[in-house]
Amino acid sequence: MLGRVVSVSGLEAEVEVGGAVIRALVAMEGLNPGDVVLVHAGVVLEKVDREDVLRNLSVYYDLMKYHYVFNGIPEEEASSRAREDLVKLATELGVPADEVLRSIQEGVEPPGREGGKRPPEVPEGAFSVEYTVQLAETDYLQVMHYTNYMRVCERAFMALLREVGLSYTRLIHEYGVFIPTVEVSAKIKSPARMDNTLRVYVWVEEIGRKHIKYRCVVENKATGRVSADVVHVAVCTDTAITSSHEIPEDLRTALSRYLITSSSS
Repeated sequence: MLGRVVSVSGLEAEVEVGGAVIRALVAMEGLNPGDVVLVHAGVVLEKVDREDVLRNLSVYYDLMKYHYVFNGIPEEEASSRAREDLVKLATELGVPADEVLRSIQEGVEPPGREGGKRPPEVPEGAFSVEYTVQLAETDYLQVMHYTNYMRVCERAFMALLREVGLSYTRLIHEYGVFIPTVEVSAKIKSPARMDNTLRVYVWVEEIGRKHIKYRCVVENKATGRVSADVVHVAVCTDTAITSSHEIPEDLRTALSRYLITSSSS
């Protein structure tokens, strides 16, 4: 949860959270009164900069609005209540309420990114596909559950494989290999909801002797915001997944079309 630092004394800090002042252990350096921080289980984990505060408050507004709608409140009244809650929270965090309200455009979601522009996180040459959020992928607020971003990204990577002519089917039946994911790193940045259209950008960041590292950035076209940034690491194995294999040269060559390293992005 977000809070505002009231005072710091050694390894302890007083943090105002939801109108109440709590004591929390400090697990970082350079903490000062007035800082907005992330607190979990009685520990100050990190400072949150202004941009992140506005992003978090915007997400908070979205969640509160749909909480009210879910409980039978008309959408206009739900928007009004959510704004009131947002102003109260912003005041507690020391963030100007007018700045927060501007960030959500008075409760109206911003239009999608115009002119087909890519999010700044996405390099030139990335492959992309569009996907519509399904009801089964959302929670009780009709917000996409975080685990489903990994599934959407895997589908995008499978589409990339088909694009380069080496689908999973070909890899399994013609090459006798499989490339299961063994590691995932994900950042969820803003909500996506049922029936929102997502554009999923995917590119390869690394091709090793036996592994592939690929990254996906999921943009919500309804809001113009990035919803998730996900990195997968997959290892080439036999189809029984009992031993690792070197990546077939055909696959290596095909994927090089979408190989974009950090230095070149």
